[in-house]
Amino acid sequence: MNSETVRFALFAEVFAALAHPKRLEIIHHLGEGQRNAGELTELTGMSKANVSQHLNILKARGLVHCDKCGTFCNYRLTSPKVLETCEIVRELILDQMQITTRNQRELSTVVPIRKEYRS
Repeated sequence: MNSETVRFALFAEVFAALAHPKRLEIIHHLGEGQRNAGELTELTGMSKANVSQHLNILKARGLVHCDKCGTFCNYRLTSPKVLETCEIVRELILDQMQITTRNQRELSTVVPIRKEYRS
């Protein structure tokens, strides 16, 4: 595999980790500060096992880090760039929504083409 292929595969893995709504919710909560699994369970409404699965995916992709504190693990984002990436995607979605809204407005002013039906 050449370096370009490896690079794009790594990109895809990170985006795949970000592609789940519950993982994005976890990232949102970790963006507010360090949390343990119990806190994330309460905040997200997921089971502890489900939170743990999502955290493992985020850790494997280098987006979340676990700091051991006795028997507890405190989770935090590995970099502010994780939130910056999410913000860029949010802005992209908002841009797309504005384009769609503008296109819908423009299309609503177009007079429909009427074809006469002949039998």
